[in-house]
Amino acid sequence: MATLSELLKELNTLPIGNIYKKKIHGKTYYYHQYFQDGVRFSHLVNEEERLALQEKIARRLAVESMIRDIRLRDVTLSRNSQELTGYVMCENTVTAKFEKGVMVDINPKLAPLVIQRTHSLEEFLKLRVMDMSRTNARILKKVLQIEVDEDYKTALYSYALSISDHYWFKPKHSKLKYKQVVFDNDSLFEISLKGEVNVFFNKAKLSPEITTTGSFEKGWRYIDGEWWLYKKGNERQIFSEMFCSYFAELIHLNSVAYELDGEYIRCKNFSPYMNFEPMAALAGDNDRYDYVFNILCGIREDLARDYLKLILFDSIMNNIDRHNENYGLLRDPESGTILSLAPNFDNNLALIATTERLNSPSKDGFIKVFTDFIKKNAVARSMLHEISIPDIDLDDLRLIALQIPIRIKNLEEIVSSVLLRYNYLKKLL
Repeated sequence: MATLSELLKELNTLPIGNIYKKKIHGKTYYYHQYFQDGVRFSHLVNEEERLALQEKIARRLAVESMIRDIRLRDVTLSRNSQELTGYVMCENTVTAKFEKGVMVDINPKLAPLVIQRTHSLEEFLKLRVMDMSRTNARILKKVLQIEVDEDYKTALYSYALSISDHYWFKPKHSKLKYKQVVFDNDSLFEISLKGEVNVFFNKAKLSPEITTTGSFEKGWRYIDGEWWLYKKGNERQIFSEMFCSYFAELIHLNSVAYELDGEYIRCKNFSPYMNFEPMAALAGDNDRYDYVFNILCGIREDLARDYLKLILFDSIMNNIDRHNENYGLLRDPESGTILSLAPNFDNNLALIATTERLNSPSKDGFIKVFTDFIKKNAVARSMLHEISIPDIDLDDLRLIALQIPIRIKNLEEIVSSVLLRYNYLKKLL
């Protein structure tokens, strides 16, 4: 990657201005036009000179773009950002102010929920930084020459901006606006998803990959004005993710739609106009059913009811990987109002992703955790009685499996096990 001084040195060797053409008496002439010290100059050039100038002018524009990108990134490396002095923004509105990591002011209506709970900028950043256990995340960090004393500060290299919300960190004294830092390219997609180091890194701008959480290799692709998250997995994981998505639709659970694109699974960004707040913002690492349920009950009853639907779904689908960062709430970025529970997503370790066969429901320890919670919590039990659970049969589940372009052995046994678990819980509840 070229350094700033190298780019500035190259810039001084490249011509300024542009090439324009003019027709005189039916003949086409080309002129090199530029301004210098407020004076416009225009020189006639021949065909050979025109081609060489056009190439050099195009290179100058590319170098200028690289310099802007480096200077933009350099702001995040300033002492203010490294010392966590600045503002947590929602678009162009200040939601919290920090001096060396200590909160000195807050907008309680708009601030991220994790900051409302902890008053900590560090905790905010920890919820929006790539998982360094991912091989490709470590490659990305090396490629971008990111050097920080704590991994969570890596998020500052993209101003802690995330695809899933409108929050970002603005260093003190910075004059940047939201539109200047919002993601507009997927230039690091190949590295983040595939680990392929074959792009011109000096052209890379602020990247959503730096603030993409999760332990699986993944990457954001920008297609026709929309962001798509691609995720890597084996056939059983991809089958499970897609089956869960279709099954959620069958039982009327709000869920992200997944599809296959080549060897990867993908879904659209589900919160382009809202702020997604992971449950960890409110509950930390404590994902016990009763603890989370009581928090949501304290906010609004419909949120608690939707949470019950979600963990009922997890029990049926053997989704043992539900944790407080892969579900949460959606908020209005302008008012801060909590709108709803976010749609269900991230089920690639459910169903048969980690097991050949699903347990009998009466002997399944994961189901027992759920049923024990319901038996002990009268409020949850009452809410579940109000939830409409539709009747389904084997044909419904076979149809779901046939929509997935991956063939799995023992398919009939799998759908039968799902139906058995479903009917067991439906009857019990």
